[in-house]
Amino acid sequence: MRYLMVDRVIQVRAGKSITAVKCATVSEDIYADHFYGNPVMPGALQIESLAQAGTILLELSSGLTRKAVLVLVNNVKFRELVRPGDQMEIEMTQNSSDGSVVQLDGTIRVSGKVVTVGRLTFSLQPIDDFYPPSMKVFTKIMYENFLRGATLEGVDWPEDWRG
Repeated sequence: MRYLMVDRVIQVRAGKSITAVKCATVSEDIYADHFYGNPVMPGALQIESLAQAGTILLELSSGLTRKAVLVLVNNVKFRELVRPGDQMEIEMTQNSSDGSVVQLDGTIRVSGKVVTVGRLTFSLQPIDDFYPPSMKVFTKIMYENFLRGATLEGVDWPEDWRG
């Protein structure tokens, strides 16, 4: 099973930050057993939503030349429960980078209230090692869907990813 934990990107500021949205819906199978009769989004999937938003930021910031690989999760705190019907606003802000390793600070808010915070570290690898030509088409379509209507600052699609 594949979990897409970003529904839409609101804004990308290349090399700086991303704001994205994930709507928690009761029809997602994760709520059938977590917890039966009291559905709650698992913390691991909240971390995954931060990681996916961070990946989008870092890959777009590199002009889709680098793949962001999550290597470390630090100081994650869950302050409130996320339940079906909640709209998670996911913010990731670049904290530091040495060119091959990047730290991002993440925050998830629901109705303006902070529910999750944490720091994620990514290793940047050559994107062609992860996305063969046939996969670029699928990835491009996903990015186009995520970014529909988003504000993009400093983001440029590479020539071989353009349709």
